[in-house]
Amino acid sequence: MTKGNLNDLIRTEANKEVESQTSPSPKRPKETNATLQAKINDLTTELEKTEKNQQTLQEKVISLEKELKEQLELSVRLQQLQQQTEQLESVLSEKTTLVAKLSSQLSKTETELTEKKQLIEKLSSQLSKTETELTEKKQLIEKLYNQIKTLENSPTPTHESSSITKPAPKKPSLYNFEMATLARYIAPTPTPTELTDSEIGWFD
Repeated sequence: MTKGNLNDLIRTEANKEVESQTSPSPKRPKETNATLQAKINDLTTELEKTEKNQQTLQEKVISLEKELKEQLELSVRLQQLQQQTEQLESVLSEKTTLVAKLSSQLSKTETELTEKKQLIEKLSSQLSKTETELTEKKQLIEKLYNQIKTLENSPTPTHESSSITKPAPKKPSLYNFEMATLARYIAPTPTPTELTDSEIGWFD
């Protein structure tokens, strides 16, 4: 109730009092000024309570508006956070895909390295075998060279003794010729001595 309404109510009550005084009614008792003042006091108290309640309601409205504003701001921040989360999820998905791709490449590289390691081991084994064969061939060449040197340093047998002890000459072979050629490359320049292919092949 506003002050204007209260004033109207007071005037209405006063008019009723005047009317009651000018037109007497045997059934209605006469109200005194004290009674009117008491009514005015009651109405004033009621008005103050109403105004106080109105002020309280206004404060509540202001508080609710403030909370609503905060809720709206929070909603905006949540939407922004949601967008950032979606962006981060997208980046994370891309990085996960990249990690999977790199893992696949790493696995492929490890497989290639394993194959190359096996190939190196195989080649190393072949190389070791080849070196062994070369060592054996070198030892054979040295043996043949020593035999040639022994022949060169031994006295030349007579025709008669050679005809008795010398076996029938073997047919020259390509292997004998190659061994003799290798021996010539390895050995120092020997004393000129004529050796036939059959004599060289005799030590095979």
